[in-house]
Amino acid sequence: MNKLLIIDGFTIFGLNVKFYGILMSLAFIVGVLIVSKLAKQKGFDSSIAFDLVLIAFPLAIIGARLNYVLFTPNNNWTFLSILQVWNGGLMIYGGVLFAAIGIAVYCKIKKYSIFKVFDMIAPALILGQAIGRWGNFFNQEAYGSLVTNTGLQWFPFSVYIESPHFTTEASNQVLNHYGTSLIDGAWFNATFFYESIWCLGGFFLLYWLNKKTDQIGLVAATYFVYYGLERFFVEMLRTDSLYLGSIKVSVLISGILILTGLAYLIYIFIKHKKSHSNQNGYLIKVKNDGLKTEVDVNNNTKE
Repeated sequence: MNKLLIIDGFTIFGLNVKFYGILMSLAFIVGVLIVSKLAKQKGFDSSIAFDLVLIAFPLAIIGARLNYVLFTPNNNWTFLSILQVWNGGLMIYGGVLFAAIGIAVYCKIKKYSIFKVFDMIAPALILGQAIGRWGNFFNQEAYGSLVTNTGLQWFPFSVYIESPHFTTEASNQVLNHYGTSLIDGAWFNATFFYESIWCLGGFFLLYWLNKKTDQIGLVAATYFVYYGLERFFVEMLRTDSLYLGSIKVSVLISGILILTGLAYLIYIFIKHKKSHSNQNGYLIKVKNDGLKTEVDVNNNTKE
């Protein structure tokens, strides 16, 4: 079994630099470049990308952190520990929610179409998630269930986690299998990697959709369904999930995302179908007796 040597950062001029922070910053820089490119295609000034990142970046960090703190009250949080985001402990859904609210307010002020802007942001967001998940790798977090089959104890299917980074659930799994939790480390499902690859594929899908369709809201709705599906199932493998009662919070939110996205995609489909049926110049009406009446633009009718 080859164990990866994992370090979480380095020191330069006495300053500790975490790979987690570097990757988060890289994700936002790449996001700005992508939004700038898509902004031109959609008729916006490319400078909108900088406006959006100035709004989204701080709100996303605040939202993601508060979301995590809210569902981990047993951590005995202090104001200082809450600020130490470089140590991990962010929930993506809280970050997306806070950033979305801020961007919606911005769009309202600027009189931009909110869903058109969300369509433009979606590819950048999901690529940022793909990059950011590697921060979990360096922090040895966001991993899945214990892998006991030695034939599967290799990266990237699984990842070796050192015992100081065991969650309570991970420790219990190790104890149940090995009879003790006092070991150097163990192999777990590399769920952060699964999500990173899924999100990378999602970026290409959403970027392609942005270029192929002018249907407002379609890209954002596709993001809801695409990301929601992956997170719904992968979250079930995670050992660090936050709970609302007996329900995993991210599983619940993912389900809501999937249903919301599907509902809007169905709405778009029905709207498109109705529009397509009227392309021949006739509006189709159904009388009480079940007979169809086609009314053209000249008010001529035929049954």
